[in-house]
Amino acid sequence: MATKVCLNCSAALEKGEKFCAGCGQSTKTKRLSLRQVRKDLLKKFLHADAGIFHLTKEMIFRPGLVAKEYVEGKRKKYYSPLNYLTLSAAVSVFLNEYFHLLERMPGQANPGTEFAMRYFNLIILFSVPVSALFSWWLFRKKGFNYAENLAFHAFLGGFRTVFFVLIFTPLVLLASRYYYTVLMLYLGAWIAYLAWAKIQFFGGPKWLTILKTILILLFNQILVTLVVVIYIYWQRHS
Repeated sequence: MATKVCLNCSAALEKGEKFCAGCGQSTKTKRLSLRQVRKDLLKKFLHADAGIFHLTKEMIFRPGLVAKEYVEGKRKKYYSPLNYLTLSAAVSVFLNEYFHLLERMPGQANPGTEFAMRYFNLIILFSVPVSALFSWWLFRKKGFNYAENLAFHAFLGGFRTVFFVLIFTPLVLLASRYYYTVLMLYLGAWIAYLAWAKIQFFGGPKWLTILKTILILLFNQILVTLVVVIYIYWQRHS
């Protein structure tokens, strides 16, 4: 009788084993079907312990603690921060393209606005490692390395889309003529959320953590603006 082997790593399987001792894959893996793809997709997104909706719920109520648990080793409990960020960036592009949110800005479009509309997802992705770098520098005495700050900011960057959907999108659709007022409310709420998350992650003193949060946002905005200006200058003179 032929020895049964793992379909993933070809390791020999003992009778009755449910998972491969070599790679951990289930021994009951079957040929792919649409039903299996649908099942795996739902499991990935809806799993009670590590699904994207579970993570989003946790990010609403305890963002800094979620990131802290993740960097301290609870990796299987939460959806991957980098996957969360990538997916959210794609959702941001879809929302902007579908609702034309940036195009609702009153006044004539300028090169900076046009750049933001064209590369909206890249700006979000670029801001995460930059913010993580400034965070690592300003909070270096807390003992977290750059990779841990990057994971933290990937969680925050991923949730930024949810925040955008829940607060900015409905308000700007309902009150587009008050675009700048809505934008200021959104930015104020986002800054407050970030400060709260960083207090949970880094601890106190609270006033200093809030100040550093504002500085990180300021430094990040300056750098992003500088990149945009250089790009526009290069486009006009190339």
